[in-house]
Amino acid sequence: MDKKKKKIISFAVFTIGLAVLVAGAVFLVLNLTRGTDIADGEYLVSVGKWTLADEVSVRTCTDEYLDPNCGPEEGEETTIDNRVVWNFTEIGKGTLTTNAHENDYDFIWAIEDGKLKIETKWLYDLENEYDYKLDQKAGELILSADGEEYKFVAEQ
Repeated sequence: MDKKKKKIISFAVFTIGLAVLVAGAVFLVLNLTRGTDIADGEYLVSVGKWTLADEVSVRTCTDEYLDPNCGPEEGEETTIDNRVVWNFTEIGKGTLTTNAHENDYDFIWAIEDGKLKIETKWLYDLENEYDYKLDQKAGELILSADGEEYKFVAEQ
């Protein structure tokens, strides 16, 4: 082999090696800046409590509607916390409240095929299946089923 062919081969090997080095550096930087996303189930448990957004109501006390949470005066407005709060206590288990923990209900859950499946021990057993989107950075869990969409936010 003459010197010219050796230079061409050496230059080609150097160029290929340099391209592989640059590609490796790019992938390294992308992996380091990507963040530390964890599995969806683990994230639900690590946050724990998820609250249905915008679910606090104001009720007005009347003779027909007497509630122990109402004030002493008829017609007095009072805020009653009726938010849905799901507490994912561990993988596959949790509790649910709709009235500020006056009543808590146990549920079991699983994530399968991109769906969140929940079985709640209520007055009777409820089985729900939701399509879900989980945004770990924003702390949002969006569930959809039967044309309805529900947005839950992570409690801090």
